[in-house]
Amino acid sequence: MNDLPLFVLDDVLFRLELKSLAMMRCTNKFFQSYISNDSDFQIAYFAMYKIEPIMFHLDSCEKIELDIRNRLYIFGSCSGLLLLYINGLFVANPLTKTYRILDHSGSKLIPRIVDGLNLSDPFLHMERAMCVGFAVNRNQTTKRFKIVGILEMETVYGFEINDGDSWRLSETSITTSTKSDLTTNMKHVYLDGTLHWLRNDGSIIAFDSETEQARLIPSIFHRKQDMKLLFATDDKISRLTLISGTEETISVYTLVENSKWTLSRQINIVSMEGNIIVRLSPETQKLGGDWEDLFRIHWNMVAYDGKFLVVREMRRITSRGLVHLYDMEANSWRILGSIWCGYGDIRNFYKFTPSLLSVEKDEQTKVLIASDDQRIPYLTEVMGLIDTTMGSGIGPNVVSNIVTIY
Repeated sequence: MNDLPLFVLDDVLFRLELKSLAMMRCTNKFFQSYISNDSDFQIAYFAMYKIEPIMFHLDSCEKIELDIRNRLYIFGSCSGLLLLYINGLFVANPLTKTYRILDHSGSKLIPRIVDGLNLSDPFLHMERAMCVGFAVNRNQTTKRFKIVGILEMETVYGFEINDGDSWRLSETSITTSTKSDLTTNMKHVYLDGTLHWLRNDGSIIAFDSETEQARLIPSIFHRKQDMKLLFATDDKISRLTLISGTEETISVYTLVENSKWTLSRQINIVSMEGNIIVRLSPETQKLGGDWEDLFRIHWNMVAYDGKFLVVREMRRITSRGLVHLYDMEANSWRILGSIWCGYGDIRNFYKFTPSLLSVEKDEQTKVLIASDDQRIPYLTEVMGLIDTTMGSGIGPNVVSNIVTIY
């Protein structure tokens, strides 16, 4: 079959559904290389079956019971690969069920985030996890992933890099004229080959994952007290976006000319029982103090792609919350469903783009894994929970318990 003309081979492979195609790549080295590394084939196949990005939610696991030594955390999702931590650092492809274990001991940043977790609060150090960036270079000749850690030192920013083999410090650094910390618990954004981190003053640290050059984007945004923020991209126009939320409105800002946040849309938060965030009743407000806080609806904007805005809301008195979807074209809200959600955590919503990209190392360099390694069953189950055959996009799908795809 290796000797077939490519147009005949494509005709055969295009008849396979996605999971069968993923299995087919495991039959020999030729199929593994052709299916995983030929970008033209993947583009044509995904277009034929209308396979598009999905959104998923992974919180502290109702179905997977992880002990304190195997806490699960996802640092990033890019081009079909996940960078996650389960008592060790992994890069995994949930579609092909392949993964690679990385030694994070050579990193200056990651051990400070994941090591020495407090038993009473295992995610105590995770507020700095936004400093870890994850990029996948889909260039036809390389197709390599890259982990970039941003090191903050007052007004100086340095970078450490791992491209699958070892950790090294980047030769580039940035010195800013003013001190402004990276925004805590705000995920990095990957756009057009560049990783972006938001600072508290609205400016952005940008790192080109291919050239490994960094720069400061001097955009300014004056954040008001109690204002909610989401840093994202508008996939329709390939621009960075900053979304702010108050009790009255949600505002969408677009970065123009790489220097200015410009208001492009305002969305009113109206009180529609059962269909969007409802404020406290007068009776509950009269309770005051801790009682009022227990019943108060806490909400956050958790995902945006230019077509849809996703808002999660919950009360402290319950561990479940609702997920709302705003359709930017239809100018309308609707409920996606109910989920389990950790209070205040917005980093557990991710965009996943199905890919057949391989992450295995060759036989000479791959890490040997003990047969009783307890991390692997957890990793396998997490990958299996992301069912990439369930519809597409943010909008149409049903919300489930542990992995939410909409």
